[in-house]
Amino acid sequence: SARDKVAAKPAPGPLIAVVSLARQRISIYGSEGLLVQSAVSTGQAGHRTPTGVFSVIQKNRYHRSNIYSGAPMPFMQRITWSGIALHEGRLPGRPASHGCIRLTGEFAQRLWKRTRLGARVIIAQNDVEPYAFSHPKLFGPKALMVESGPAPVKTAQADTTASDAV
Repeated sequence: SARDKVAAKPAPGPLIAVVSLARQRISIYGSEGLLVQSAVSTGQAGHRTPTGVFSVIQKNRYHRSNIYSGAPMPFMQRITWSGIALHEGRLPGRPASHGCIRLTGEFAQRLWKRTRLGARVIIAQNDVEPYAFSHPKLFGPKALMVESGPAPVKTAQADTTASDAV
């Protein structure tokens, strides 16, 4: 279905993945809001998926588990060094993994192609979504400075350029 597919055109800006443990669902947000949602299977009793804010710290297209007998973990995106990752896997409609976030094959592949190291992954008990806000006392976007050559240097005698200064 369309809700299970990452948009064909790459979204501008960074992607944020939000995993809802209660709903067994992942929501992908871009700078323009919700892009897509898909089913997941997270950690079962005794192997719960941790909650918190994580970043993708490693990606491997053909990864095999270092912990669970070399189990295949295609399109792996690691979010902890202790073994938690997003990857392709079986989705029985309930928590069933050893802590990882299992994704459908097509969704795992398409998401893997669109994310970069450092992409944010938020895991929460319930759904959460980004909320845009601003305040005059908060930091805002910094204007980009375009440099077209040496900057002028003021001296006591005359205006010169940096290339003329000693």
